[in-house]
Amino acid sequence: MTASAPASAARTAPQLVGLTLLHGGTAAWIGYGAVVKALEFNPNLLPPPILELLRWLTGVLSVDPGVFLTWSLRAIIGAEIFIVLTILLSTRFARTIAIGTLGLFCLILLVAMGQTAVKDGLVKALTGGCGCFGEQGLPASVMFLIDGALLLTALLLVPAKRAGSTMPLMGAFAAGVIAVFAIPEPTMAAPEPTANESAVSTDTTAAQVPDPSATPSGGQSAPTEPPQPSASAIVGPWPAAPTKYERNYFPRWKTWVGKPLREQKLALAIERPLPNDFERGDWLVVFSRSDCEDCQSLYRANFAVPRPERILKVTVPDSRGTPLGMPCVGCEERMVFRVKAGETGKSPEYVFRTPVVVRMKDGIVTAVCEDRTIAAEYDAVFGKSAAAVAPPTQPVSVAPPVPTWPGPPTKLEPFYVAEFGDVVGKKLADLPFARLVENKLPANFLRGRWIVVYYREDCDHCFEMLSTHFGGTLKYPTLTIAIPDADPNAILGNPCDACTKVSMIKGPNYVIGTPVVLAIKDGVIECVVENVDDMAALEKCLDFTTP
Repeated sequence: MTASAPASAARTAPQLVGLTLLHGGTAAWIGYGAVVKALEFNPNLLPPPILELLRWLTGVLSVDPGVFLTWSLRAIIGAEIFIVLTILLSTRFARTIAIGTLGLFCLILLVAMGQTAVKDGLVKALTGGCGCFGEQGLPASVMFLIDGALLLTALLLVPAKRAGSTMPLMGAFAAGVIAVFAIPEPTMAAPEPTANESAVSTDTTAAQVPDPSATPSGGQSAPTEPPQPSASAIVGPWPAAPTKYERNYFPRWKTWVGKPLREQKLALAIERPLPNDFERGDWLVVFSRSDCEDCQSLYRANFAVPRPERILKVTVPDSRGTPLGMPCVGCEERMVFRVKAGETGKSPEYVFRTPVVVRMKDGIVTAVCEDRTIAAEYDAVFGKSAAAVAPPTQPVSVAPPVPTWPGPPTKLEPFYVAEFGDVVGKKLADLPFARLVENKLPANFLRGRWIVVYYREDCDHCFEMLSTHFGGTLKYPTLTIAIPDADPNAILGNPCDACTKVSMIKGPNYVIGTPVVLAIKDGVIECVVENVDDMAALEKCLDFTTP
């Protein structure tokens, strides 16, 4: 009984610092996270690997995603309250609980940063995400440093064996269990359908039934009798807004396929009115955030020129970053519900990454693309329409097969230098730099004459050159390739409306002065202009004629 007092008195200064950081700093740090989660009750504050795990579990357990996510968040908050009280009050278990918790936090952050680094590069992994997961706190790298420092102090400065009662552990456990059930949830907005919505719904009743007499061009001939809906036809107006929105929208996209879009809770959260013919014909519904770089890349690659389908661009309004330009020619634009100024209640949390593209035929979901790096998902959504807009195929006996673009290498280097000194007469596809395009190129890119422009969206010189030489109707098809290191606060965009717009793969560093203009014929480089101020050279290259 008397041995503990001398041991306590004999503690060194580093041990005292370690104990202070353990019982004070670590408990406060984890407690702050628990308080923020409880006050915000926002699943978007959870690390991406945890959200991915919860998404996987909803599929395995076949449970309601919203209910499961709500109680999972409650359980996480309760567990953190238990951990905080144990570290704060227990001398016997504080060190062990702190080491286990901080070690788990560091592992989760390493996984999250690794996933971001693979997808968007090391700089993005260290400075934070793209804003695709709603509100963010400190960058992951800063969180990792703080967790790591606290972990090291617990490992190195806190005595390994300390006596103490188990009563604080039991009390902390009881408090954590109580918190799981006692944490209040925010009051959700419960809008009433407006008179305008009711009028729109009434007017669109007839428009929801596909008309078999419609012509391929979109016109309709007068039927001799009322059109009969097919077995899969959607009858009736688009449903009214729900009387109460969900706390969390956590869609299981794969389960949408084969079902009417109107049966999905997230679809009913899209603000009204929707287009009168929304459930007729082919539609692509794109869920995106305004500050999401992946979304911008998707729009540039697939929606910068008119498409044969109708497009509904649905913005998720929880972005925190700088809005990015996202070309969407001919799109209908809507938002999912959010509480506006002067309204009461809390906006829903939209717990999914963007972009997501849903293909719909006569109101029925036929395909979903959650990750456009997965070829099967991408082709299921865009493959059919890409074929529909491709140039007519010539008979095999008349024209040789169209060369195929090799695509990017399987392994990327840290940086690439663009060298155009002796490339005239070579195939563009043979240049390592040229292959680093992240988007699918037009089917006829290696046929005939094309102009290729490398540029940056924050480059005044590039913007002026594109405005001057590539406005209006183009003599030759033109491909503009954006270098993805532009300052998001100085975006000027691409003024060439008739150009095909693509981007370089994000991640590597690109050493290239912009703009650079070159011309190819049947995939072979005819000319290159690195100094576009040389007007004679530029105009000659733009209108180059092979002798």
